[in-house]
Amino acid sequence: MFKVSQEMRLNTNATNLLDRSIADGVATDGHSPESVCIFGRYQRTPDADAYPTEPPHVYIAPELTDAGKVQLLHLPSGAVRINSMVSFIIKRNGVKGNFDVRLENPSGQHGAALHLEQLDPERFQVQCQLNQAGLYKVHIKCNSVPLPKSPYIIVTIAGAAPVEDAAEAAASSSAMPVFQSDASQVHSRGLGLTHINLLERNEFTVDASAAGNNMLFVAILGPQGPSEEIVVKHLGRNIFRVMYQVRDPGNYHLVAKWGEQHIPGSPFSLISD
Repeated sequence: MFKVSQEMRLNTNATNLLDRSIADGVATDGHSPESVCIFGRYQRTPDADAYPTEPPHVYIAPELTDAGKVQLLHLPSGAVRINSMVSFIIKRNGVKGNFDVRLENPSGQHGAALHLEQLDPERFQVQCQLNQAGLYKVHIKCNSVPLPKSPYIIVTIAGAAPVEDAAEAAASSSAMPVFQSDASQVHSRGLGLTHINLLERNEFTVDASAAGNNMLFVAILGPQGPSEEIVVKHLGRNIFRVMYQVRDPGNYHLVAKWGEQHIPGSPFSLISD
């Protein structure tokens, strides 16, 4: 609205006297017209009357979403058989908003949004069936904001899943200990995490000494499916050396989890030399 400012001089008293003196060409008291003025700095703003005629528009921004607080529970940590029904839980941890969960199959095709069953105000359960062997990606957004680790990786392999007796499954489940760990404190390093040498032993180290007690899971998926040979050696104090070998050129995905959570950087994208 306001573009420029100018300095101007205004007479603040004896206005009538000044008008007469200017008309006669002589001041009433013998002085020049300027001498009877009180000078000061005043600001004149051009286009000051150009006020908008339309009512103001008020825009409401969407509520900020801290997607980093959202947790994903019970996502499969290892490879699962095809035609298996996979179930996991989204825990919002106080984050407000709507969740959108979509599954990308190994062919790269995206399906419709998956159904979310609300268990309580904080938790949603998601179920999906995996019918192909390969690498599935689970894309999760909250208020259109992707979760920091999205997409999550699920590896499926061919073969029929063994049928367990319900009592034996319940007994094994109850006997499984509950670990207290933090996968974000796991550190990994080594050439085996950056590139792959065909027909040679590739290796890297995983240091989980500061991440609590849990189990390390490693899987590698390539153009022809899961890697045939992966060796995980415990060196002590939750430090591991992982060795693997691949035969086919192409792109590979390396998944490393400490318990049910991906370690930092997982899944790693690798290209064979």
